[in-house]
Amino acid sequence: MSHILTHCRSSPNRIIWDLVRTTWPHRNLPWPGNDLGMILGCGCLTVQYNMNQNQDQEQQPNNAHLRGASQLLQILLSELAFLIWVLRCERVIHKKIHSYQEIKSRWLHTINERLTKDKITATMIKRNKGFTNLIVNTWEKVLAREGDLPNDWTNRCEVLVGSRVQP
Repeated sequence: MSHILTHCRSSPNRIIWDLVRTTWPHRNLPWPGNDLGMILGCGCLTVQYNMNQNQDQEQQPNNAHLRGASQLLQILLSELAFLIWVLRCERVIHKKIHSYQEIKSRWLHTINERLTKDKITATMIKRNKGFTNLIVNTWEKVLAREGDLPNDWTNRCEVLVGSRVQP
């Protein structure tokens, strides 16, 4: 399992790990690396911020942003592990060769599906301000890189990671 998820140099694995690092929007928070223990225990991971004397107070994330970053890290690692496993099974069992574009599309589909589920949970099921804030803190930096982000993006279906679909 360690080889499959972290050490295998097959094209899908390298591409997915690169896409995950690219999706991670928190440049001031270090990527924790990749090892099997981190993936298996991803549900317990929390992002820690190292206080740097030279950084402005505005660049230092608050607790809400750290909780959002921790949840995003957990999401990315769990979705990464599942997608690597699925693609490996397709490659080994079905002898399928995946193109870069297909792998990227499947990664974006996976992440957008999770974003959609989080938005639905926050706006239609829980309707709790605290939970909605957690979803905003989890996804906002990822989505902000896509361009203009509407103020009410949690209620809008056209907001996606990787591309913006017009209504």
